[in-house]
Amino acid sequence: MFDFRGFINALIGKKNGDPVGDLKSATIWVQELPEADIHRAQAEIIKALVSINDNKKTPLKERIRILLYLDEKARHLQETLCREYLLHADQAEAQEKFYLPTILGFWHEMGGAYQICIRSFAESPSNGRIRAQLPLLTARALHYAAMQAKWCYIRYLPVENSVWRALNRLYRYSEREQFNNVTLTLYPNQGEATTCMSEYLQALLLHAANPESLLPLQIDMVDKWLDSWAKSITLETDFRPHRQLYAVNLSDTKPGKRLRRNMLGEKYRYWGVGLLLVLINKTIEQLKAGELPVRLKLGEDCRLPACLDLIELVAKRWAGQGGTRKHDRQANVKVVQVVQGLMEVLIQLKPGAAKAVPPPSDGVEYKITAGSGAPPFAQKSSADGELFEPATEQWMMENESLSGYGASLSAQNGNQLRIGALIGLKPEAKKQFAIGIVRRMHKNTANKVYVGIQTLTQTPVLVQLHPIEGQGRQGGHLDAIYVPELPQAKIERSLLIANDAYTRGKLLQLRAQGRAYTVRLQQIFEQSTDYARVSFDVLAKH
Repeated sequence: MFDFRGFINALIGKKNGDPVGDLKSATIWVQELPEADIHRAQAEIIKALVSINDNKKTPLKERIRILLYLDEKARHLQETLCREYLLHADQAEAQEKFYLPTILGFWHEMGGAYQICIRSFAESPSNGRIRAQLPLLTARALHYAAMQAKWCYIRYLPVENSVWRALNRLYRYSEREQFNNVTLTLYPNQGEATTCMSEYLQALLLHAANPESLLPLQIDMVDKWLDSWAKSITLETDFRPHRQLYAVNLSDTKPGKRLRRNMLGEKYRYWGVGLLLVLINKTIEQLKAGELPVRLKLGEDCRLPACLDLIELVAKRWAGQGGTRKHDRQANVKVVQVVQGLMEVLIQLKPGAAKAVPPPSDGVEYKITAGSGAPPFAQKSSADGELFEPATEQWMMENESLSGYGASLSAQNGNQLRIGALIGLKPEAKKQFAIGIVRRMHKNTANKVYVGIQTLTQTPVLVQLHPIEGQGRQGGHLDAIYVPELPQAKIERSLLIANDAYTRGKLLQLRAQGRAYTVRLQQIFEQSTDYARVSFDVLAKH
């Protein structure tokens, strides 16, 4: 294994006859890193960074040489670790989950190392050659602070005040030294030019995208899109409320906010999103016209139509649209029983395993008709048995509204919870059984997870979908859930089915409570790893 501690000591000490006493020989040593053990190699680099940061006697010129060299050699390792973690971390037995401390340690130590260099120069600004390196050093420091914020979002944790303090101060320093708009290349062979302003805005815009309601891979995609999109925005010192939508206080320890008229002062910076939305709308038009996402710098992970939906979603959020709840939440603290996933919800609805939901209080027997949006069935009581067995989770409901709930749970139970997860929940001492989808999630340092849940229905109906003769492969029936229309919450009628069972246009016979209908599956409203919520047409009643 490459001896990084010896390498750093050699560079710092520069003893005569040392085999890595100069950068050239050190380069040869770094090339001996075992590519098959990327995780261990990056861990050794972090140890080297800790040693460098702790050694206050290292001359600034030598510190910068070591830092730039290590940064460029470690970049590919870090990108690989991040990619593998994002792809596999939600798998229970994935070894990639153990990459996280190394990933976070690298962002922290490398960002701190650049800040040490900048502070050292600010205390004694005499070397002209180092002054010429300040734009690059500051841009990289901003980049690493932004990465610390991003990886808080990926874990649904709050960004520490110290991170926003660093971001705000670094950008303010770049303004004071008048290089905030100096164009540079962050890394050799990167191609994309950037500025300190663009690096700072990238962090501000990712926060404004409301990442607590996005999946980790979606957060990563949006951040990569901002590599180019953030360049369309300019931070301004003058207050122009009709052109600007956001403001940030550079003396604060917080991110930017929606602009208000009391946000005045020399420490505020303002920005609008007009040119950004023009750029995004052009991208959307090109995608709809058939252009390949990779040619639009959207990355190889951009898969249509989900990628297009995400672009439209974040564009609305940056424009200040769609971020408010449809209905006000009212405090209502109580324990709720919860199951996660389509299969677990189906088990709770099956006769004999759980007591089904009582009919609506109006007593009307609903029928399904072609083109009707009304619920087709009134759910009937099933065989004996209590809804929810003791193995289910207990969450604490914090508040509720017509269209959703706010709830909290322990971090241990929330480890595998994902944005978009389907859940079934029932308040204690009630027969009512609701089905919802997790829309927002954030954690705190007290090992609690807070979730926002959109209610799909409080009157779910268990149905069976049978193949129709002559319509392809035959086999057993498929259990599914009918979701009635809920106009007040803008929920259209739909079916919840297993994700791998969906094919648009598939004809099926829907059976429930002694009735049967021929239906055709239509578009997907949304889907996750285990379920798809789809619209359908009713073609005939039997």
